[in-house]
Amino acid sequence: MNESPTPRLSIIIATWQAAPALENCLRSIIDQDFGSWEVVIADGASTDGTVEIIRRFEKHIAWWQSKKDHGIADAWNQAIGRARGEYVAFLGADDAWSSRSSLSTIFNTIGDRQYDLVTGRAVFIDSKGRRFESGGAWEFDKIERRITICHPGCLHRRDLFSRFGMFDTRYRISADYEFLLRLPRTIRTLHIGETLVEIADGGISRRNRWLALQERYRAQAQCPRIGRFRAGLNLVDKLWRIPVAKALGIPN
Repeated sequence: MNESPTPRLSIIIATWQAAPALENCLRSIIDQDFGSWEVVIADGASTDGTVEIIRRFEKHIAWWQSKKDHGIADAWNQAIGRARGEYVAFLGADDAWSSRSSLSTIFNTIGDRQYDLVTGRAVFIDSKGRRFESGGAWEFDKIERRITICHPGCLHRRDLFSRFGMFDTRYRISADYEFLLRLPRTIRTLHIGETLVEIADGGISRRNRWLALQERYRAQAQCPRIGRFRAGLNLVDKLWRIPVAKALGIPN
């Protein structure tokens, strides 16, 4: 772990009962050939051995806690309060940087410029080992209908959270999407068209599809530039696309 006062990147991991995957996530960070990072972990009082793994890697972790929280958005907010990095990235316990050079690729591309969001591509891996890529550039107009970027591994300039607020803890699944809807057209963005992260395709949004759709609708309906009517149209559009995509074997 980098010992400088201000690391370039704070990597936030919010975890609960994810011991089998956490070690791989942490090793993918420790093995990076770029050193200016810190790890911040907010665990929701796991009882499956997660804490033991955290303690085993403690020398590489800037801050961690294990206590009851009010969901992933609450855990993220608590961790952001402890983060010191110029940028903040969020990984799930079952996510990992795709190669040893993921972070050096990101920061070599950033150079000495400043951005608000830095996005990349990711490989999703399902329970059968099938892989598919996702993750595009930030597009202000398209974010109205869906997340166009890959949120795990996306770099957020840390001051975005002081400028536009923290994650809304009323959302169990879509707090990241609701936050993105608050961002203005004028934010400075960079897209790196390389695969940077590997993601286990079995997260809470996949397991709770109906709740995810409900929260997506609510976030859009409450967004001043979208409103209830267009949010309803977007929901209907999504509802018919899901079974079609499933029938065609297209990830959605």
